[in-house]
Amino acid sequence: WNQVVFVLPAFEVRTGTRVLGTKTELLQLWNTGDARPFYGTLYGRWWALPPTSHLRVAYEVPWRDPWEPFYVAPAHGVPPFDERFLQYGFNRISQACELHVAGFRFAVLDGAFVVHRGFKEAGGFHEEREAELHRNRQLFRQFRAELNQRYPKSSRRC
Repeated sequence: WNQVVFVLPAFEVRTGTRVLGTKTELLQLWNTGDARPFYGTLYGRWWALPPTSHLRVAYEVPWRDPWEPFYVAPAHGVPPFDERFLQYGFNRISQACELHVAGFRFAVLDGAFVVHRGFKEAGGFHEEREAELHRNRQLFRQFRAELNQRYPKSSRRC
């Protein structure tokens, strides 16, 4: 378990929806369109698992671009977040990418999830978003080159 991070499936719920307490409640909202997953194709398998009353590792998934999971990890041993990524874009992707290159595995938890209130909609972002995204995209290219130097023995890339 030294190089495992525990992924919490992430969902967004329609504004005004009651805060969820269980996977069963979340699945009901998902079925009515009042909740939807971030990166939905990654959690179809999670959705099919019967609800459980306890926390467990359900399965592992390989990292793939542009996945940016929410996860729980030990305080020590995990590469730190690169604070050069400011504002919007590539912040969580860069950290997940480094975890992957460093040899970490991603274990999806069942019995836990995170929720964001409100749906992200196209056009609903602040005016500086595109400039921030452009700057961080360029930084990410540099970051990936740095990873090749930081982890020269790794066969993993992102």
